[in-house]
Amino acid sequence: MHNQQHIKSAISVLIPSFNGIALLQKHLPSVIEQLVEGDEIVIIDDGSSDGTQDYIKQKLRHAQVHVHRINENVRFARAVNNGVAVAKNNFIFLCNNDVQLAEDCLNTVRSYTQDETVFAVGCLEYEEQPGGEKSGKNKLWFSRGLFQHSKANDFSSGETAWASGGSALFSKLKWNKLGGFDEHFAPAYWEDVDLSFRARKRGWKVLFDEKAIVLHKHETTNASVFGKLALDETSWQHGQYFTWKHASIVQKLAFIMWWPYWFVLRMSTS
Repeated sequence: MHNQQHIKSAISVLIPSFNGIALLQKHLPSVIEQLVEGDEIVIIDDGSSDGTQDYIKQKLRHAQVHVHRINENVRFARAVNNGVAVAKNNFIFLCNNDVQLAEDCLNTVRSYTQDETVFAVGCLEYEEQPGGEKSGKNKLWFSRGLFQHSKANDFSSGETAWASGGSALFSKLKWNKLGGFDEHFAPAYWEDVDLSFRARKRGWKVLFDEKAIVLHKHETTNASVFGKLALDETSWQHGQYFTWKHASIVQKLAFIMWWPYWFVLRMSTS
């Protein structure tokens, strides 16, 4: 019975990686050492040309670490959806390749796997080092015709507006019922906000646990691939799409009324 329970709470850690072999070599050990029986790590090799696949298969050669190769670079939202499809366990832990797990992080989020009402559990992210700037708990509100978001005011355990796609546990069953990340948000931004929003609408809990700690080293960035201006524009477009997708009729009217204001503001700051 104990073993059956163990397998039920087994986790598939999904790590999307594009030309991130150096980051995997540096941060993967912190994940591997927290695996228990039944767990797995799936490196989602997102069209890399740096030998990631060979490194995982030939050099690392760890029984619980696999690689799922995507031949073209599809970026975060699509890569994760691909990875979830091949994950063997009931729970998935999304982890960026520049994220290091602090001690006992996986077991802390694993404690939620018995609660049928929970969709996701986000981690406390410290920027760069323990005691650095915090993130991982979030708030979302509607103002001036748009949904807007920011970090929470406090970082005590409890409900959060969304669980970050860079370090959080998700129920695979519930993920599949929601259809995973909406790929309209590709390559990135707002996809994790949207997924958690849809889960909460169904009455599922999206939680944050201050004891599940990760260090986010910020050694990889979309900015180096796309450029900061393009990313700002992507985030803006995705914020508008999110608003129109989830707004009530009254909020949609507010969106239309406020749109000239935002348009002028964007033009004056671009």
